[in-house]
Amino acid sequence: MLETDPPDAVVPSSSTPAGEAVPAAPSHEVLTRRLRVLLVTRVVVATLLFGGTLLLALRGGRSFSAFTPAGLIGATVATFAASGAFAVWLGRGRRLQGLVTAQIVFDLGLATFLVYLSGAAGSLLSVLYGIVVLYAAMTRGPAASRAVAAISIVLHAGVGYGVATGALPPPPDQPSRPYALEAAELAFALLSNTVALLVVAALASNLSQRVRRASGRLRVVQRQADRLARLNDDIVRSMSSGLLTTDLEGVVLRANPSAAEILASEPESLVGTSIDQWITFGDEEGRGEADARRADGGVVRIGYTKTPLRSVGGEVEGALLVFVDLTEIHALREEADRAQRLALLGGVAAGLAHEIRNPLGAISGSVQMVTESPSLEPDDRQLLSIVLDEVDRLNALVTTMLEIGRSPPLRPGRTDLVTMAREVASVAAQDETLRAADIEVVVEEDSHPAHVDPDRVRQLLWNLLKNAVQASPEGGRVEIRIANETHGDEGVRIEVADAGPGVPESDRARLFDTFFSKRTHGIGLGLALVKQIVDGHGGAIEVGESDLGGAAFRVWLPAQPPRLSGRVTPVGGIPVTPP
Repeated sequence: MLETDPPDAVVPSSSTPAGEAVPAAPSHEVLTRRLRVLLVTRVVVATLLFGGTLLLALRGGRSFSAFTPAGLIGATVATFAASGAFAVWLGRGRRLQGLVTAQIVFDLGLATFLVYLSGAAGSLLSVLYGIVVLYAAMTRGPAASRAVAAISIVLHAGVGYGVATGALPPPPDQPSRPYALEAAELAFALLSNTVALLVVAALASNLSQRVRRASGRLRVVQRQADRLARLNDDIVRSMSSGLLTTDLEGVVLRANPSAAEILASEPESLVGTSIDQWITFGDEEGRGEADARRADGGVVRIGYTKTPLRSVGGEVEGALLVFVDLTEIHALREEADRAQRLALLGGVAAGLAHEIRNPLGAISGSVQMVTESPSLEPDDRQLLSIVLDEVDRLNALVTTMLEIGRSPPLRPGRTDLVTMAREVASVAAQDETLRAADIEVVVEEDSHPAHVDPDRVRQLLWNLLKNAVQASPEGGRVEIRIANETHGDEGVRIEVADAGPGVPESDRARLFDTFFSKRTHGIGLGLALVKQIVDGHGGAIEVGESDLGGAAFRVWLPAQPPRLSGRVTPVGGIPVTPP
């Protein structure tokens, strides 16, 4: 067995920092590559060397059957056969160290045979031993090169001494003079070959050690670079913000998964496209907001930070864009603004209750007393009736403002919304101002229980129904539809649809704002109160188009008690205490 460095061992380097170690053997890939090169080199060298030697032997008048030509032919055939077997072994990619040992043993035997054919101790082909020593240093390390050098010295000395002493007969077809060496000549030949092999072994060991140290450092640096690259990929992939890098022309070079999710695309689909295809912003650097176009055709508002992408040398190579979806932030901002407005309205409503209600009561009482006068003219009586109607309208306005500002605690319980809707529709049918519409309750399924405050939801239904009737033409149809339908969690859907002109898309975002109204006699508080009631129940509301031709207000309310305990705060900052 050749003495070699363990394939997985590491050796400390005196030229490296303390504690640093470098590999003592080439990696599997490097060893495979070297073995391929050496296999090809062996075949080429054997072909040229054996062919040349055989040609010289034949020119000396020898036939193919002579000892030397026959031996050379046999060695050539053995070399090609062994190279083929080694190639198959290498192709399997297993036990490569055993393959290296087998090749070294074969090459030592082949070199010894050639030395025997070409003069034994005085043969010039003893240089082949040095080649094998270099080969061992490249593949098995410094220890193997020293072991191969020692074996080569023994083989060369054995052949030379054996032929010189007659223990090993020289080739029968070779001249005897090169083999018949005097003792001094034999000693000089063996000594010079020994010194040459020792020098070669020392140089090969030193060179192998240096190569291995350099290779070890390179592999350590490569592993560190790979770890940093993986860490960088993990960081970019784990970012919750979108990340895009572009070149100087604005072409996307890289996109992380969050960027692809915000833009409704895939990272691979973003790479190679122009950044202007997705996001529109100025050339200036820094922070800002912009509209981002999604792959599905939607548009989202994003907040971004744009910085130059610089190389190690400080040269600008592109741009780095980090951005987040501001949709939820804008929604929260709108909710906060609405809550602030409601809070301000509550304070104003409390003051108005004292400043307006008492004068309104006095006005209403005085006018009623005047109308009871028998001497009052019919025209005057009509005018006073108008005054009373306006006083009632003002009183209703103050009452609504107080309800919005006060927002009493909810007292939810199990409520049958179908029965409630039919009661509200029946009351509306008796109201002089709501008789002009055809009101119908449509129940899509049998059971529609909800966990709500019945008084507040009844108020919600009344406001939506009143709004629908006032928007419908005379004799128009208004439907209250009840259905079991989920909106995030299980719940019940209430839909109030009318046959009016509908709500323009541009007005839907402000429809639930306080004091926003497009009607002449509207005050803009009814729908604001509806929104507050829905938010207080943790529900949802939306405005769309009705199949009757007008608008449809859809409200989702919870069917089960919320999985919360303690106090919750709906929009407007009014605490709601669960029962």
